[in-house]
This record gives sequence, C-alpha cells and structure tokens, in this order.
Amino acid sequence: MAQELRRDQAVRLPNPSAQPFVAALKTCRFFAVLFFWVTMVSVVAYAAAFVTTEWVGLYDVPKVDASQPAEPKPAAEPAAPAAPVTPAAPAAPAAPAATPAAPAGTSWLPVFESAAWAAPAPAGAKSAPGKESGDVPAAPAGAAPAKDTPKAAAKSASVETPKKAAPAAPVDATKGATEAAAAAAKDAETRGEAVAKPEAPAVTEKPALTPQQKAQHYYDVTINILKPLRVVGVLSSFLLTVTLFLYLQIALLGRLAGIKQLTSALFFLLLFFATVLPWENIFEGFRVNVFYDFARLVAAHAQRMAGETGDFWEQAKYFARFFGLPLISIALLAWSGLQFASGYVESVVANE
Repeated sequence: MAQELRRDQAVRLPNPSAQPFVAALKTCRFFAVLFFWVTMVSVVAYAAAFVTTEWVGLYDVPKVDASQPAEPKPAAEPAAPAAPVTPAAPAAPAAPAATPAAPAGTSWLPVFESAAWAAPAPAGAKSAPGKESGDVPAAPAGAAPAKDTPKAAAKSASVETPKKAAPAAPVDATKGATEAAAAAAKDAETRGEAVAKPEAPAVTEKPALTPQQKAQHYYDVTINILKPLRVVGVLSSFLLTVTLFLYLQIALLGRLAGIKQLTSALFFLLLFFATVLPWENIFEGFRVNVFYDFARLVAAHAQRMAGETGDFWEQAKYFARFFGLPLISIALLAWSGLQFASGYVESVVANE
C-alpha cells in the first residue's frame, strides 16, 4: 500500500528549459523587494505622523491659564549714556626754569658770600659783581666789546623764557587709557611684579525655545519629510505594480508554478495602488488618499482641540481619512508581499 501511495505522488523533475526564466524572475524579484520597502516606509511615515499629531501632541501649543495673572517681566534698565569723547587739552607751556643754586661745597666761603650779598650795601659803596648776580663789569670806553664767555651764554640761555610747545593732537580718551594700562602692565611684568590678566568675556548661552517655537520647529521638520515621501511613495508603488505584472507574465510564459499566489499578489497590489493615487487631481473635491495633506491634518486637529468636534459622523470621517485608510493600505501591501514571496518559492526556488 505504501508503495502505491508513493507512485501516485507527483514528482518534480528539474526543468532545464526553465533556467532562462528563473534568471529573469530573480532580477524582477530584486526590484520588487526594493520598491516594496520604499513604498512601505512612505505609508508608515504618514501613519506615524497622525499618531504624533493626535495622541503625542507634538505640534500642540500649551494653553495659558487665564485665571492666573501673568508674571510681570522685569523692566530693562536704561542704558547709561555714553560719555562724550573730548579731545585732550593741549599741553601747557613749561614754566621757566629757576636759576640753579650754587653747588654745595666743603668750603664756608659761599655761605659768607651769600650773607654779604644779602646785607645792605653802605651808601656810596660800589657793588662788586657777584657770582650769582649775573652782573658783568662794563667795558672801558674805546675798548672792543668782549665776547661772551661760554658760561655766560649758557646762563643767559637758561634765564630766557622757553618757547611755547605746539599743542598736541587730540587723542581718543579711551584709546589713550587702554595704551596707558597696557604700558603699565608691561612695566610691571618687566619689574617682576604680578599683573592681573583681564578676564575673558563670558560665553552667552542661547535662549531656550518657547513652546510655540518648539511646535513650529517640529511642524517644519515633519512637513519637509512628508512632502518628498508622498512623491516617492506614489512612484515606487506604481513601479512595484509594473514589476509584479512583468514577473507574472514571465512565470506564465515559462509555465512555472506559483501562478495562483502571484495572481493574488497582483490584485491586492492593485487595490493598494488605488489607495495611494492622488484622486483630487482627477476628481474635484475627492481628497481620500493615503498620502494626505499634513497641513489639513494639523488644522483639523486644532479644531478638535478647540472643541469644534462636530457630530459622531464627522469624528468617524476624521479618523477614517487620516488613520484608517493608511492602516488598510499597509495591510494590503503586506498581504501582497506575502503572496508574492509564496509565489517566488514555487516558481524559482523549486526550479533551482
């Protein structure tokens, strides 16, 4: 009996003529898997965007409690007016140098000479020329004028009033103070004294973002991600449908197994493709699409948060449009992928 049952079982023999078809199916499978995962990621991203909007509240701005008074902001202190920069006054002319006193010597003669010079001279007495009076005896009549001695020339030059110095150019007071402080610090370092170095300016931290700024930032990031995924998702789903159709045609032409699973996968994929098409570009007012407009979702969610929810039918349409349809599309795409994997095993793996 066991031998008879074994005779009735179908025996699969290697089909040498199927090798060219198997090679073509492997190429189709590579592109089918690539387009499948790109499409799946695009649809899952839109489903995740609804979750972060409705249940996570990533784009909601917290309401301010009107019963509590807002904290008064500290008034900014008025800035002190900047001191006007005035040019430095011109340098005053130097006072005439006083007559240098006689050098102190070891002899007492200069002391007595000074005392005699200070005492009043008797009437009719001729004043003798002193060393410090600067008097020069008059030259006799008819004599040639004597040349000034070097000492007399130097003394007369010291008595003369010096010329006025030219007024200094106006210099910025702040710049002059900075240069003076730098010169003083350099002199102190030269003498070996400790000099306090100026403190480095403190690094100012960036102010923290407000809740409104955070919500706007998350909104901008999300919409910049979803816009390209919409285009990529529609194109990849179209290419996946074409690839699976070619795979089925090659399997039929080569008379390979797995035709049932491949046909089922193709029709489920066509249903999925119907959910991702931008029908609003074909039918006016028909906006049911997996790749929905994210701005419309945020606006509808804001109305729900404000209390403008509407009746039960409006709530059902809201969740069916933005969450139910993406879930149905993910289920259709996943089931089509499983059927395709089963057909690939029957058509390719069994003939290798």
